[in-house]
Amino acid sequence: MSKIQNSIEYAAQIAVDPFQKHILQKEVLKIPVETEVAESIHRSKWYRQLADEQWEDGSWGRFHSMDSHITGKRKFVTTEAALRRMHELALTKDDSMVLKSVQLMERYVRGEETWSDNVEKHHDNGKSHLHSRFFLSAADLSQFDPLNPAILPYRDICVKQLEKAFATDAFDEKAWLNDNLDYTGICLEAYMVYPLWLVQNTDCLSDELQRKYLNYIWNRQKGIYYISHSSVSQKLSLEDKGFTTWLSALEALSGFSLFGEFMKDSVYDHLISEMERLIKSEISLPPAHPITGHYAENWRDKNARKSDMLLRILRILVKCKGGNCLEKTAG
Repeated sequence: MSKIQNSIEYAAQIAVDPFQKHILQKEVLKIPVETEVAESIHRSKWYRQLADEQWEDGSWGRFHSMDSHITGKRKFVTTEAALRRMHELALTKDDSMVLKSVQLMERYVRGEETWSDNVEKHHDNGKSHLHSRFFLSAADLSQFDPLNPAILPYRDICVKQLEKAFATDAFDEKAWLNDNLDYTGICLEAYMVYPLWLVQNTDCLSDELQRKYLNYIWNRQKGIYYISHSSVSQKLSLEDKGFTTWLSALEALSGFSLFGEFMKDSVYDHLISEMERLIKSEISLPPAHPITGHYAENWRDKNARKSDMLLRILRILVKCKGGNCLEKTAG
């Protein structure tokens, strides 16, 4: 029996809350979610947090930047924060709450509506910011509906910009910048998370181009902008305060078909070892964010954080099929 199978069986034993079971069945075991589990997540604390703050138009207020004038406590200060939480909870467009947001993002991408955020005015009086809104919206939409036709024109532009920038093995920053300056590109940096989301979970990149792009991102010392601050290739351990941020960077790349190719050299085995340590030892995990990273309803149970972390790691490892990582642990 493989080491990963041992971890899956252990996670199944200690997963007791609605979203833990939902994620285990949907993303790790890849079986139909039991009706009882599907119904229970809508009564859960985490679902109600999202649903209670969603606006009628499908948003959570401003899309990308927080509104400093809003008074009162809110769990989700931007629509993007709520979108990321829904994605983290493995909610899909089949859910009515998610569907309202998907339909709103479609309207954003088609130019039928625009964000309520203020326009950030820089060197070009905000033109690049307005231009990039379409690509940010398309990238967020692709997290839930990567084949949505509204995304395709923006994905094509991003792919063409990547082809120019990676015409050779090394990333040509000047070529990327030139496309941004004349607004034929996406007006975002290549190392931001949005271009990564935009070209994942599809076959829009050749293996050669995807490998070049992933190699650039994987080894970039300053990490993925909006996600992390250090190289994805730099392995961290459970006790490290940056461990969950590192997992977020891996999650941000896990939709690439060649993700497993980059994981298999050392990261995959390292995460297998960390799961074994988590199961067999008393690990002092770093402090957690009050909302994100939680699947269990109550972390007072000593097994709650352990099962949440196991599930989060397993969700990454089961996406390594492109590099045949799963075969490495057999025996």
